[in-house]
Amino acid sequence: MDKEICIITRADDGGSNHAANLGIERALEGGVLKNVSIMATCPAVREAAQMFAGRADICFGLHFVLNAEWNDIKWGPVADPASVPSLIEADGWFSPHPDYFKEHPPLMREVMLELEAQFAKLTELGFRIAYVDTHMVPELAIPGLEDELRAWCTARGLVYWWDYLFENISISAADDVVTKHLEQIEALGAGRYLLVTHPAVDSEEMRALGNAYESGQQIARTRQYDSQFWSNPRLSVQYKQRGIRPIRYDEAVKLNPG
Repeated sequence: MDKEICIITRADDGGSNHAANLGIERALEGGVLKNVSIMATCPAVREAAQMFAGRADICFGLHFVLNAEWNDIKWGPVADPASVPSLIEADGWFSPHPDYFKEHPPLMREVMLELEAQFAKLTELGFRIAYVDTHMVPELAIPGLEDELRAWCTARGLVYWWDYLFENISISAADDVVTKHLEQIEALGAGRYLLVTHPAVDSEEMRALGNAYESGQQIARTRQYDSQFWSNPRLSVQYKQRGIRPIRYDEAVKLNPG
């Protein structure tokens, strides 16, 4: 039984746009956020590299992208589209949801070619990638992908996020979100947890996102909320006082998976 509370604290979608980069930058000011997952396929990834890549205090991950879920904002492969035709729709973009692959199974060699291209791009931009996670969890839609990603990560000395899921927790709206979060953690007790968020600032750029399930306004509001949560100075103080330990993925390796 664990004797302490350890939480992998993670921000996703770094590099997706300027608003996300700004939100992550603010979130990091709180000192509790330890892991940032970067999207190589998106337009603001070079800006993200300029803002974050040199930081040794952050554990960076490749947020492996095979889908683009928004109505008006689309992404395509880093690899030459002609070399990965099974990953894209007729318009040249990624499909909105991994379920697309259930009816249009991709070629695994093309999936792995795209993974290599995304990893190479982030490395060239100066990111020291320590782990790999996935955007929209395509492992659930592509048979065999989990095993392929695990083997690929193992061969390169990287952490595969699926092996460190621990118990997933989340934050939710409240007048005092820090207190509510702490109450949730203490109710769960000692153990290992994963907290994934999407920090951003509320802007016209962020409000341009949206789909049939979530409006751009909802997305912008929720993601700004995530940024404010991490940057709240009370969070770090309370973590230290209560013995809650935020950890990096490369620290999680030292713990035995539950």
